[in-house]
Amino acid sequence: MMRVATSSLALVVLALSAVGCDGCAQGAGDGVSIEREPTDDGRLPLPTDGNGDDGCDGCTDDGDGNGGNGNGNGGELIGPGGEGEGEGEGEGEGEGEGEGEGEGEGEGEGEPLPEQVCGEERFDPGTRVPPRILLVVDKSGSMDRAATGYPGTKWAAAQDRLSSMVFDLDDVAEFGLMPFPAVGATDLCATGTVTVPLQASTATAISDELFAIDPLGATPTAATLRAAKSVLDALPAQGGDRAVVLATDGGPNCNLRLDATTCRCTPGVECAPNNPVGATRTNLAPANCIDDDGAAAAARALNDAGYPVFVIGIPGINGLEDVMNHLADAGGTALAGGTRYYDASTDDALARSLEEAALRISSCRFDLAAPVATADDVTVQIDGRVVARDAGRTQGWDLVDADTVELFGATCTQGADALTGVVVRACR
Repeated sequence: MMRVATSSLALVVLALSAVGCDGCAQGAGDGVSIEREPTDDGRLPLPTDGNGDDGCDGCTDDGDGNGGNGNGNGGELIGPGGEGEGEGEGEGEGEGEGEGEGEGEGEGEGEPLPEQVCGEERFDPGTRVPPRILLVVDKSGSMDRAATGYPGTKWAAAQDRLSSMVFDLDDVAEFGLMPFPAVGATDLCATGTVTVPLQASTATAISDELFAIDPLGATPTAATLRAAKSVLDALPAQGGDRAVVLATDGGPNCNLRLDATTCRCTPGVECAPNNPVGATRTNLAPANCIDDDGAAAAARALNDAGYPVFVIGIPGINGLEDVMNHLADAGGTALAGGTRYYDASTDDALARSLEEAALRISSCRFDLAAPVATADDVTVQIDGRVVARDAGRTQGWDLVDADTVELFGATCTQGADALTGVVVRACR
């Protein structure tokens, strides 16, 4: 049994610091001298802008101190210098004229850009809530075929390994099961449905359900992933991270809106009369078209909602490796290298893939309080030791989306076993 830390993200914000600017002026121009005639009592009138408005082009409205609004000594004014005499009732036009020139030249640069705010978030493995993992499992007819590296059929291997995984992780994760196409449906392209609800302690129920299923039908991946999002959306917000493990041996199809005469066809079956595999057209010809864009869009919608999709490719996808890569990219869980999905090419590889995907979900992905602009704005520490970023995602950490940090390889295990937790410092 693999070693996995007790799970879910207990977030503790340790510190925030900000640098700001109070009272930065927005700039004023040089003072402007305006000719004015004295009034009958010998005092100069308030300045105007030539249009009858009280004010002048050179007065500063936003400067610090006494310029602009003149809340200082400006009362009744004598002379163009604007020096106040006595307690006046004026609003400061004289003061603005007298002091606006200096303020305008010194403070005309505007507000400075705010500096970044940095904070630390601590993730404690011992206090994480169990993640919620929906197993979306392909039970199409091709799963009933034998494959090199497996002791029996691909479906038999999936039954054994999926069952073993949920028993191993039953105390640290919550699982649900969603086979596709739908169990018992007469429609070979029926959207998958949940047969074991996602909750705690479901290992026995999932194992019993898997061994009761006979593989049959096509591969309605896109429609089933869309349905899976609705299932995860409906779960209470309180609880562990939500994720999908997609195990499939074939390319997504079942999209009847595609053009059977031009589409890419599922290997080994017929899509249209001119398909080299066969010359007999059937009514289900469009259903055999590869629906890679539709399936990838559904996987991306899940990941965008915060539910990563871990793609496990069981043999049977010959010639469709690029489609599986596309799904892994869209699901936000792509591995480094040419094969970006989990390649379960043998019985043992399937077991390792399932365990690694479960470990990544339960112990090695950390949701930040808010998005960051780039990975350069993030620093990760485990037990006080700074961990290097690895864009190749074989060791260290990387930013897998704007608000998710993930640990890889041995670093993942170190994070799961950390005595004082994983600390992420993020600047925004």
